[in-house]
Amino acid sequence: MLTELVDYNYYKKNNEDSSIPESSFKKYSLNASSKINYYTSNKIDGTKLDDNIRNTVCEIIDLLVEQEKLKTKLIDDNEVASETVGPHSKTYVNKSNLQSSKILSSQELDKECYRICYGHLVHTGLMYRGI
Repeated sequence: MLTELVDYNYYKKNNEDSSIPESSFKKYSLNASSKINYYTSNKIDGTKLDDNIRNTVCEIIDLLVEQEKLKTKLIDDNEVASETVGPHSKTYVNKSNLQSSKILSSQELDKECYRICYGHLVHTGLMYRGI
């Protein structure tokens, strides 16, 4: 069983628009790698490590980073949604409500991680749980 399936250089090369600093990358990489190891019953070793697996890890890292950003950057200010000039009327939308609706519960996050793994790895035999 490998603990970290992707290094920062591979991730940065394939996700040039990512803003994850190298100092916090290891946390996300280990978390994503452990999820993939769990879903594949620890079948991944150094000989089976290919770009398909690495890209799966990168996609899960992106999901984890996106979720953490949503949790830490809930904006509590209101934004004008519409305004009427005739007997003056303004309607506001609370951005934090919109953002919090995008935050996944831990069960939803696990399902989404599984969906990503399944989509990339189902035909590799790594997801097979039988004998």
